[in-house]
Amino acid sequence: MFQTQQKNIRAVLTRLTTSFSATCKSSRLLSNSKPRLSRQHGKRIIPGLAYLLSAMVVLLALGACGSKDDDAEEAGKPMPLERFEAKAKLKSKWSAGNGPGQGKRYDRMTLGFDSDNVYVSNVKGRVASYTLQGKTNWRKKLGPLSAGVGVGSGLALVANTDGVVIALDTDNGSELWRVDVRGEVLAAPQASGDRVLVQTYDGRLIGLDRDNGEQLWAYTSDTPLLTLRGTATPVIESGIAYTGFANGKLIAIDIENGNTLWDKPVAVAKGQAEIDRIVDVDASPLVSTSAVYSASFNGNLFAFSKRDGRPLWRFETSSYREIAEGFGNVYVVDDKSRVFAISSESGDQKWEQSALLNRDLSAPAVFGGFLILADKKGYLHVLSQVDGSIVGRAKIDGSGVRVPLRPVDDLLYVYSNDGKLAAYKIENIVTK
Repeated sequence: MFQTQQKNIRAVLTRLTTSFSATCKSSRLLSNSKPRLSRQHGKRIIPGLAYLLSAMVVLLALGACGSKDDDAEEAGKPMPLERFEAKAKLKSKWSAGNGPGQGKRYDRMTLGFDSDNVYVSNVKGRVASYTLQGKTNWRKKLGPLSAGVGVGSGLALVANTDGVVIALDTDNGSELWRVDVRGEVLAAPQASGDRVLVQTYDGRLIGLDRDNGEQLWAYTSDTPLLTLRGTATPVIESGIAYTGFANGKLIAIDIENGNTLWDKPVAVAKGQAEIDRIVDVDASPLVSTSAVYSASFNGNLFAFSKRDGRPLWRFETSSYREIAEGFGNVYVVDDKSRVFAISSESGDQKWEQSALLNRDLSAPAVFGGFLILADKKGYLHVLSQVDGSIVGRAKIDGSGVRVPLRPVDDLLYVYSNDGKLAAYKIENIVTK
């Protein structure tokens, strides 16, 4: 059992606050350093040595807590893939290579879309635009990137590893402006109307002017000592942004002036050890007609009233992946890669699928009447929304898929960790 615990804790530790080496590239980020903990503009992070010592202490402690309960999950190994009755087939319609893709750190270079195009970036700094049918529109080479691509208001938005947000023209890729937000950016900036929103790793949400990048307002959250590596990406609807933070809170904020409309806890830190108190809301919330759904690590999946943030129901889970909605359910993947279908109205569990345990699943996506998830080996799994049974499978490559799958019209867009962008159609298999 302790081997399983060690494996799980290593997976968490790879996502913990280990950005010290990257931020050392900028001398201004080091100017606030302290002997034991360094502070990145208000964000406390664990330097490399402290990180290693912390990991050793945690692993030793877990080793001492071993029990006789060595079961089927031994050492946290990925569950072997089982045979299934095929009822759906994913077929690749086009694909394109985009260099190193996500890189080796826990960066998430997400896909951006407008009505006619898909935008993609990689950690080395290449940004590209393709038509939804796969024709190249333009390519742009920038320096190393940590986040991208957010698309809106005619802008394609990325952030580099020095905390600089760069706005490109979606028509031709020409640079319109760039601005230093003085903090690491790990989620794609978002734009709506005359505002650009940037969420930084040190717990700030910043409102910029769409035309020139001038800062207009900033919201600051309290930041825990230890966090997962990553932040939520704000979701903007009707002039309101919804997003979560490392302190376990979800907020609704007016994008024009930065006024907070409501903020609610998705999870509350518990326990004495810092690692037990991690409650990051790392995934974008799911915003529906009347509710906002949000999940946290070591916490809950919550449904809140969209109007005033009133809690509607709670389902206990631990997740750092985005949520999907369909067939009257919301779908969530927990940190062990179990898939749950939860009634969007009541919060009751409809079904659970554990056949993909420990396969480091992506966020789920509803596409063509099915639920699609990718794993760390690059397999795309097709699940029934009715009962969670596996009914189809394909493979993009062997590198895995970290970023959310994106269904647009009749195609599903998948971006692998090694930089392959592929568009899939899905077909029902008719049994004779």
